[in-house]
Amino acid sequence: MGRIIKFIFLAIGSFLILWQFFPSVILAPYNSMTHFPVTANGQYILDENDPEYIEGSSDIKFKHVEIDPVFHSEGASVADINKDGLNDIVTGHFWYEAPNWTRHVICAPLKNSINIPKLSDHIRIYFADDDGSENPLEFFLGSKKDIWSEAYPLAFFSFHEDVNNDGWVDVIALDITTRGFYWFENPQNVEGPWKEHFVLDFTRNESPVFGDVLGTGTKQVITGASPSRNETGNLFAVDFPLDGSFKIHPIGAEVEGRNNGASLLSHGLGFGDVNSDGLQDIIYGSGDGFINKDGVEEDVQQMYPEGGWFEQQISQTGERSWKWHLIDPFVAMAQIQVVDVNEDGKNDLISGAAHDVGLFWFEQGDNVDQWIPHVIDDSYTQIHATEMADIDGDGELDIVAGKTPLAHFGLKDIDEYGTPYIYWYKKIKNENGDVRFERHFVSDNAGVGRQFTVHDIDKDGLLDIAVGSREGIHLYLQQK
Repeated sequence: MGRIIKFIFLAIGSFLILWQFFPSVILAPYNSMTHFPVTANGQYILDENDPEYIEGSSDIKFKHVEIDPVFHSEGASVADINKDGLNDIVTGHFWYEAPNWTRHVICAPLKNSINIPKLSDHIRIYFADDDGSENPLEFFLGSKKDIWSEAYPLAFFSFHEDVNNDGWVDVIALDITTRGFYWFENPQNVEGPWKEHFVLDFTRNESPVFGDVLGTGTKQVITGASPSRNETGNLFAVDFPLDGSFKIHPIGAEVEGRNNGASLLSHGLGFGDVNSDGLQDIIYGSGDGFINKDGVEEDVQQMYPEGGWFEQQISQTGERSWKWHLIDPFVAMAQIQVVDVNEDGKNDLISGAAHDVGLFWFEQGDNVDQWIPHVIDDSYTQIHATEMADIDGDGELDIVAGKTPLAHFGLKDIDEYGTPYIYWYKKIKNENGDVRFERHFVSDNAGVGRQFTVHDIDKDGLLDIAVGSREGIHLYLQQK
């Protein structure tokens, strides 16, 4: 009996030590045996459709450059920060100066980010209160807000504009968990933290996008925001008129108690002319959050499998309004690309399942409220970021997509420890004229975060890819 007890204690002790110092040894098998989708998935599409990709062959290769092995950002963008004519990499907290990728601070992280949660991280999360106000263990453990700030850093998304029109590119940064939405003023080659300007708190939707949706001649950030942590928010277009100010324009209409794209864990945003009237519309995916649905109290978090789009309308007197369209069912997605996939004169939608399986396109049917789902690729998971770019230079836009490793700490999503692929997909047509996609390999060592950027970074005429993920900051330079 004594030996059995010693063996049990030894086994438990070994298990806890492994979890603390080698967490993937414990969590990877757990993840492979479980599947707890926390956002609405595309299983209904996978059950009824075969994948439409084939493996392609191409002379295009990508040279991998590791810029920073440390995880502190879920995204990466590109801009000439120091006006030396070279493209630099920006991640929200830092910018990396080309050509040697020297790191400079923009806004120092509040804490070191957690890559794979250890046993001690789980203990802290279990015991900590939301604000720690009445928790005697907060002194040792920290509050939940502190913990999530480690697990998910400030730097989810960064965009660029000369916001104050001083000739220097500034950084617009969004976090969707703890910090909010700021723009950071370029200090014009002076070292140290940049001056920050607050825009919105409690940002919502994990796929904000940047473009001229309102037709003002300047770009807007399209994102969600909420009055408080446990509330459903609304979508907004934040315009930067290049004078140091910003203007917040509400987007939305009555949605009859349904998903409006701005709940706590809404996934998927995009813009484009859905109904071919010359105006840019807003499309959003599904997710879960605090909505008053089916008689449930508003402060109860629920999952919903629906999305929708807001049709932009401008009256004869110039007044802007939005008309709501429901898409049910739909998927919790990455950035939603609006493009005419099958060349029938109507724009379709492309995106990936952010926390489940599948890269999809949705064919616009006989009207703007009919969407026919197609599977592009069902061979990998957590496709939490997508872009459109002409990778091979043939004049046609290609799809670029990748897997987000450990999108929920390796605990909640299917195959979180799977190979972190990045692919690009070239649209082709088969002998019957049906749309198909050639899949081309980019990388399998870092995946993507919630944002990546496709740009001719080294100015050689070829498009490259900048990535921020839990595997660090990486650059993929196209070679031919």
